[in-house]
Amino acid sequence: MDDLGALVAGASDRLQSELEAQAPFMARHVTAWMRDLSGTNQPADYFLHPVAFPMLSLPWWAEASLHRRPEGTPATRPDLAFQADLIYSTMNGYYHIRMVDNVMDGDATVEPLILPALGFFHLRFQGAYQRYFAYPHPFWELFEQIWAASAEATVHDRHLQALTLAQFDTITAKKLCAATIPVVAVCHRYGRPDLIGPWAALIDRLGRWHQLWNDLFTWRRDVANGVATYFLAECDRRRRPTEPVGAWIVREGFAWGIALLEEWMLELRTMAAPLGSPALTGYLEQRIGMVRQQAESASAGLRSAARLLALATEQTLDRPDPILGDPQPSRSTYE
Repeated sequence: MDDLGALVAGASDRLQSELEAQAPFMARHVTAWMRDLSGTNQPADYFLHPVAFPMLSLPWWAEASLHRRPEGTPATRPDLAFQADLIYSTMNGYYHIRMVDNVMDGDATVEPLILPALGFFHLRFQGAYQRYFAYPHPFWELFEQIWAASAEATVHDRHLQALTLAQFDTITAKKLCAATIPVVAVCHRYGRPDLIGPWAALIDRLGRWHQLWNDLFTWRRDVANGVATYFLAECDRRRRPTEPVGAWIVREGFAWGIALLEEWMLELRTMAAPLGSPALTGYLEQRIGMVRQQAESASAGLRSAARLLALATEQTLDRPDPILGDPQPSRSTYE
């Protein structure tokens, strides 16, 4: 296991042990919820998954880029104790956000029964920074702004229907902006507040890319839960008057989404270049490569569905989709 992986595992163990020490009954239920998210017995596995948003890697990459040495000289590793606290904080912040999102998006299972855990998560999310920045250090002004912006975007997004690209850029994609907070901490700790803007801009665009990728590959669940997404809003704007959602996705929607992901990734790679982080650049190349593999794997199924579509003679919005089998809502769901 590399340094970052070891720190993630350590932060997860720390979170579970502190929760167990302070709230043992709640800890059993919250830990089970965290394990369910990861799909394994180790909650840390969730954050190390290759398609997870790299919230724990971003501050690591940012600090490593500040420690870069001339070619041929040994590199300086990030401060492991500092990074451990950032990871611990971000992990708690993520669980706070995820629990709220699951309730709001209709994906909740046990979350309503463990909502008081939000207090535990928030206290440790914020408290980890107090040993590094005394109030009123400039860090705290940005902390408050970003955390409020994350909450604002989450609530605003849930009230949107028929999202436009402008709304997706300025509202929906901002739901991940809290990932900027640990990078702000890195920039301030090493006296480089001038880098906050470029890193924040990249994280903003990476959040947009990640959200579109998620919406493209989870559209069935979003339709079933009545969740309005930009991808489904474009579906309603682009599909034919009586064309089911699944039929549009087969005909052109999936290809349109993949092309947009390619376009936005090119922008991300351009933004990443001046930041001087080979690890970040490598991550972006890896992610678009994985998307291309996903698209290739899906192509055979889409071709088969397209042949069925050509044979279909009658499709209505009130019936199950004859192409992909999902029950489709009426058009008014997204308008």
